[in-house]
Amino acid sequence: MKLKHLLRYPFDIRLAEQQLASASKSAAKSALEPSATTIGLDLYTDHLLFDGGRHLACLAALAGKIDSPVTVRCSRVLLAAIAHKPHGGRFLAMPHVHWIEPSRPFPPHSLVLLDVDGGRADRVLSRQRTVAMLVGREPAAKTLVMPYPMHPQQIQDSADGRFNTLRTQMKAGIFFAGNQNRRYGRDSMHSEFGVLSRLEILSTLPQTFDVRIHERDADGRADRIVLRDSASAPIPAEEWMATLASHQFFLCCPGASQPVCHNAIEAMSVGTIPIIEYADRFHPELVDGVNAVCFRGRKGLIAAIRRIDSMPPEKRSRLSRNVCRHYDEHLDGARFLKRLRDETNTDFVDQISMPFHNRDFFSKASPPSGRVPLSHSRAA
Repeated sequence: MKLKHLLRYPFDIRLAEQQLASASKSAAKSALEPSATTIGLDLYTDHLLFDGGRHLACLAALAGKIDSPVTVRCSRVLLAAIAHKPHGGRFLAMPHVHWIEPSRPFPPHSLVLLDVDGGRADRVLSRQRTVAMLVGREPAAKTLVMPYPMHPQQIQDSADGRFNTLRTQMKAGIFFAGNQNRRYGRDSMHSEFGVLSRLEILSTLPQTFDVRIHERDADGRADRIVLRDSASAPIPAEEWMATLASHQFFLCCPGASQPVCHNAIEAMSVGTIPIIEYADRFHPELVDGVNAVCFRGRKGLIAAIRRIDSMPPEKRSRLSRNVCRHYDEHLDGARFLKRLRDETNTDFVDQISMPFHNRDFFSKASPPSGRVPLSHSRAA
């Protein structure tokens, strides 16, 4: 545990207790089916605290979508560190999330997700199936790959019926909205991943398509390219999905430390077609002209926009339908977690890769068991 966690412990543990004491928790527990399978998070490390603890909040939000309570088991010091993170606080305050001491057992028949290899887990486990979460940059060979999630707020707010409405509404133009501060221009995108940074992409398009650039929205015009800075023109969370869905293409600019961003997943969920340089970061990989418009480098980005300009309406519609199908089959996090939870074959899988970071927290020296169903292998 890092020294900063220990130094902040006295204040942060009180914060954690307040978050866990949410008045809505008892009501949420009584609303769950008595037979609901618990998702256990057995945390030994702070590996899931990066990005403000966002992926903890995502896991809990996905569990809520499939009506599973969440029990997190960790030390009080780690609990305090979780509470300090902005999304960690959101996680602990969720009504279906509860905490237990490391010495206490999970409910029988829980699905327990570990943040260490199962061989290094030394806490009591009885009548629980365990799956190790391999958090890092690259998927470990022969493991099931968890899809990169939406923002936790969008997971909580999403409704299946609303998806269908957003997918079928009129779409026009090319759109990007997001943070444009200096950290999104780091050289690490080149050196570590071989792709343009967000700021490089956003500076390239005005050089060629200056008269087409707009700062707000496409307003139903197919020729518009919207590059919206969320600092100067923020979009309320409750309007974000509808804004995405009103545009036909989404410019998938990388994040600050690794390429994949939640906004790409959100765009695809409503049938907005990704314009993307990091198609190989998806599992299975996105395919140019099938479910994405792919490019490489600055010249490739310009060529991609020109290809879109000459694309007939029927091809655009087909691409959008394929994007929806790819999301439903491979990127729907709730569907992924439900299948993991409900699989009755104990040989189904005992490790999953979570390639959400710019470095790997797991040792590649210890090969996984490889027990992955054929339909969800990396080659699927």
